Amino acid sequence: MWLITPIGFFSVVQKAADVSRGTLTVRARVRSDLEALRAHCLPGLEEIEEATHSDYRFRAAAPRADVAAAMAALVAGIHYNNFKAEVARVQGPERAHWYQKVWEILYRLQTSVQAGGGVRQSAAVALPGKAWHPRNDAQGRPLLLLQPSVPTAPSTWQDPTQEARVVPDGWMPGRVNDVVVSHWKQAPQDDAGWNALADDVTVAAPTNEGIATVGVVILEADGRVWLSVPSNPQGGYHATFPSIALSSGLSAAAAALKASHLATGLHVRLRRELLDVSGAAGVRRFYLAERVGGHPADMGWVAQAVLLTPLIAVEELLRDTQDLPALEALLGRS
Repeated sequence: MWLITPIGFFSVVQKAADVSRGTLTVRARVRSDLEALRAHCLPGLEEIEEATHSDYRFRAAAPRADVAAAMAALVAGIHYNNFKAEVARVQGPERAHWYQKVWEILYRLQTSVQAGGGVRQSAAVALPGKAWHPRNDAQGRPLLLLQPSVPTAPSTWQDPTQEARVVPDGWMPGRVNDVVVSHWKQAPQDDAGWNALADDVTVAAPTNEGIATVGVVILEADGRVWLSVPSNPQGGYHATFPSIALSSGLSAAAAALKASHLATGLHVRLRRELLDVSGAAGVRRFYLAERVGGHPADMGWVAQAVLLTPLIAVEELLRDTQDLPALEALLGRS
């Protein structure tokens, strides 16, 4: 039996020697996990043995009844509503990061069966190196990520010199630059809602005439910039500023707010218009924005990762020629 708990990861088995003794063997990768288990709810755990040649380096026996009681105590202690967040609180973000990787692999069990009873092959078996996006595409179909992104270490979120990367439903710290990271439960669900939210925007609101798309440059307090990695990017794209086609039912400001949430999961405040970029398909209007809330791991199906990137490295990531003028404007080069 595998037990992944806020105090440690354990494998509980019955070895041959356990049969006559009425014990079970509790194994762990890390000695401190067994020590925490003993201190928390299993005082009857015997001396911890170390075996460098074994896949589980640390192990100790305990009476079967005591192990069962310890499991009951762990269950009785569940008062949290998010396991990974509790792991980060108890054991730190690094352990939560590793458990997130386990979650991502096991998530493929869930996505191996389509809604409605249709069955597809498991990505873990038939599609090595690929993964299913947790959200369906615009047509309601499952979306297979051909080269899924990989999250960065938890420490990158607090280091303004590093690029931080989160994947859909991935782990995030509780705060970044003193702004709480939380799910935006009141996010608008339709164009009318986005327009109503944009009514409070204080930036100038000229006519939408000629505007085909709207983009958003989200500047973080530590000087980094939020970028979106498109799902299954093509044409050399690696990352882009959040953008959206301007529909007839949206104002440009409302489209900017909507694009930010769909591509990055963020709730942003528009600070000002940055510039308009003319292209063959029409004008792309860019806004400068700042994060006021939201959760990057809530990104929509359009993105397979969200980046928080040092400004000096943004130019290397952008491949859309209409994105580069916005970066130039941000840097004051235009």
